[in-house]
Amino acid sequence: MSEPGLRAGGDSVAPRWPAALAGRWWLTLLWLLPVLAAGWTVYRAPAWLEPWVLTVTLEPGQTVMLGREALRAPQADSEHILLWREVGGGWRLTNIATDKQVLWQPARGGDEQPIREWSLRAGAAFVADGQTFTVLGVEGGRLALQEGGRRWEYDGFRLRLDGQPLPECYPDWRSRWRERMADLGWLGLVRRPLRLGGGVHCADRLGLVGVPLDTVVLAPVDSGFVLRPGEAGRPDGPAVTVAAGGPEAESLWRRSVPLAIGDDLIIGRTRYRVLRTVPVLELAVVARAQRWPAAIAPRPVTPPVEVHWHSVTWLWPPGLGALAWPLGLALPLLALGLIWPVRTRDGRWPSAGDRGRIAGALALAGVGLGLYLSSLTVPVLWPYLLAWPVLLLWLTAVRSPWSVGLLVVLTLLLGGGWITLLQLGTGAEESGWPRFGGGGAALAGAFGWLAWAWRSVWRRWRPVDGLGFRLARWGPLALGGAALILLAAQAAFGDEGGWSGFQPFELAKLALVLLAAHALTVGAGEGGARKLSRWPLSLGPVLLLLVASGFALGILRDFSPLVLLLLWVLALAWSYLRVHPRLGWRWGGRLALLVLVGSLASGVMGLRQWPDSLPPSLQPIRIRAWMAPEQYPHAGYQPRRALEAIRAGGWTGAVWSDTANGRVMTVPLVENDFTPTFFLNRYGGLAALLLVATQTAFVLLLVAIADRALRRTDRNDQRLVAFGGFAYFALCGGAALLGAHFFGVMGYQSGISAGDGPADVAALGRR
Repeated sequence: MSEPGLRAGGDSVAPRWPAALAGRWWLTLLWLLPVLAAGWTVYRAPAWLEPWVLTVTLEPGQTVMLGREALRAPQADSEHILLWREVGGGWRLTNIATDKQVLWQPARGGDEQPIREWSLRAGAAFVADGQTFTVLGVEGGRLALQEGGRRWEYDGFRLRLDGQPLPECYPDWRSRWRERMADLGWLGLVRRPLRLGGGVHCADRLGLVGVPLDTVVLAPVDSGFVLRPGEAGRPDGPAVTVAAGGPEAESLWRRSVPLAIGDDLIIGRTRYRVLRTVPVLELAVVARAQRWPAAIAPRPVTPPVEVHWHSVTWLWPPGLGALAWPLGLALPLLALGLIWPVRTRDGRWPSAGDRGRIAGALALAGVGLGLYLSSLTVPVLWPYLLAWPVLLLWLTAVRSPWSVGLLVVLTLLLGGGWITLLQLGTGAEESGWPRFGGGGAALAGAFGWLAWAWRSVWRRWRPVDGLGFRLARWGPLALGGAALILLAAQAAFGDEGGWSGFQPFELAKLALVLLAAHALTVGAGEGGARKLSRWPLSLGPVLLLLVASGFALGILRDFSPLVLLLLWVLALAWSYLRVHPRLGWRWGGRLALLVLVGSLASGVMGLRQWPDSLPPSLQPIRIRAWMAPEQYPHAGYQPRRALEAIRAGGWTGAVWSDTANGRVMTVPLVENDFTPTFFLNRYGGLAALLLVATQTAFVLLLVAIADRALRRTDRNDQRLVAFGGFAYFALCGGAALLGAHFFGVMGYQSGISAGDGPADVAALGRR
C-alpha cells in the first residue's frame, strides 16, 4: 500500500488539500453527515437555563439551611448545609447531611478536603465516645497517640501498642503480600487508614469497646494524618469531639469552615466558587447544576437565596478559567515543535512549514488533553470542534482504498457515538452530563492530532532500519508484562473499580491481542535467522489469558469478560486454522471448532432454560440474572430498565417528538455500559440496524485488510513475512474482540441474549 505524498524517488511531499478534497468529494460529504446531525441536535436542543450565581443575603447572627432546591444541586440532600453570618460579618458553613460530604478547597492553597476532616497536630487531642487521645507526634509518616497509660504508634500500615506490632485483622494472601511490600520499603503503595472501633486491636484497627467498627478513621495523607468519619459514622452515633479541652472544641459531625473569596466548594457533586462575601455571599455555580426549562415561569426562588441564570454555553465560555488547562498544555508543546532541533534524513534542517505543521499538531493535541481535564467547565462544542477536523485530515491523506474504507466506517461510527453523547448532554436536566461526550471527543482529538504530528515526524525523520520490526517483536512482550504487573497491583491494592482510577483489564485485552499475534506469526527474526518455536512464544499469551480469566472471576466478579475472551479465542483459532500449511489441520481443525461452537451454543441455551444448574462457586446470582433478568427482580433491575427504555423508543425513536431525554436517564450507567440503550431509546430500532450494519462493516474491513497483509509480502524478505503474519493475526484478533463487544453489548441490551429474547426484539415496534 503506497503512502500518501510519496514521489517515485521516495521523497515526501505534503498532500495538497484542495486537490485531495476535489478528487474525493464524496468523502467530504460523508464526513459532513455527522456534522449536520450534530448541528441538528444543537438546533433542536431544549432551551435550558443554567444557574450562574447564587446570592445569599443574611443579617449578622442569622442562619439558613440550604438543600437541593436552593442550591440547584440535584445530588444534594433536601437539607445539606447550614450557613450563618457571624457578628463580625464573616461567613461559616457546616455540613448537616447525614451521609453526604461537602468538599472545601481554600483559596489560600491546599487540596480539596471534606469539611468533616480534622488534621492531627502534635499536642492536639480528640475524644471518641468518652475516650481521650492525645497526639504525641506526627513525624516521618508515623503517628504517635497517648490514650490512658498506653502508647499507640501507626505508620500507615501497621499499628503498634507500646512498641509491639499487632497481627493482621484478616490474614490472607493479600495481607501477606502487602506486608512484604511494606517490609521492602514500598510503604507508600500499601498505606491504609487506621479504623477505630470494633473492640479488637489488630494491625489496622484500634478497637474501642462499645464503638462500632469504622466509626472514625485516622487516614494517612501527604501532610500527615487526618481524623475523618468512617463508613459506620453517623451524627446520631457515638460522639466524636475534636480539639478537645480547648476553646475550639467542636463535634466532628458539626465542624464549620470559614468562607473566603476564591474558595471552592463541592456540595452534592455540584461545584461552586466564592465570588464575594460582603455585603452578601455570592457563589458562582461552576459545574454539574440543575437546569431549568426556559419556557417555564416563574423560576424557582427560595429566600434568602436568589438565583441568577444564563443559557447553555455552546461556544463562548463565561470566563477565562476554562482556558487554563488547554493553554497550559498547548503552549509548551507548541514551543517544542517550533524549536525541533533534529535534521531530516538527508541532513537538512527542517523547513518553516515542517516546523509549523508539527508544532500546530502538537499544540492541538495539548489543547485536546486540556479540554479533557477541564471537560466540566469548557463550552459544550469545543471538544467536538477540535476532534472532528483531524478525521478530515486523515481522510485526505491516506491513498489505499482499503484504508479509505476503514476510515470512512470509523468516521461514521465515531460520528454516531459523539452525536449520541451530545444528545445525552443536551437533553439532560443536569449541566454535568455533557462531560461524557466532551471528554471522549477531547481524548480522541488529542490522539488524532498527536498521531498526525508523529506521521509528519516519521516521514521526515524516519528512524534506523529495523526499528519497526524490533518494536513489533518486543513491544507486545513489554505490553504483556506491564499488563500482568498492573493486574497484580489491582488485585493486591485495588478493588472491582480499578486501582488509582485506572482499569488495567482493558490494557490486558490489548496486550492479549498483540501477544497472540506475536506467538502465531509465521516467521520471526531478521533476514534468514532461524524460526523460533511457537511453544515458548505461546507461554506469554496463555499465561496472560489464564491470569485475565482468573482476574475476571476472582477480582472483578464479572462473567461477561470471560464471554468476550472465549469468543476472541474461538475466532483467533479459526483464523489460525484457515491459513495452516497442512490440509488436514485446516479442514479437521475447523470442523472440530464448529462442533465446539455448537456445543457451547447448546450449553448457553440450556443455561437460559435452567439457570439454577450452575454451581454455587461461579457467582450464580449474577450469571443467572445475566441469562434471565426477568426471573430476578433485584439483580436484573438494570437490564429490565434498559428493555423498558428500548420499548419506549420503538422503531423510530423518541428524540423526534421530545428532545428532552426523559426517563431513560434513570437507567443505571446509561452514560457508559448502557449507552446503546440510550441510543435505541432516542433514535429507535431502524437507526440501531444501521449502527449494527456499520459495526459489521468495520469488523469485515479489518478481516479483509488482515488477509491482504498476509498475502502482500515479499517471501524473499523474512522481516516482511513476519510483519505480514503479525498484522494478520493482530487484525483478526482485534476484529474478533471488537465484534464480540459489539454483539455482546447490543445483544444484551436489546433482548437477543437476555430478557424475553425474540419477544423483546419484536417489542421494538410497539410503544
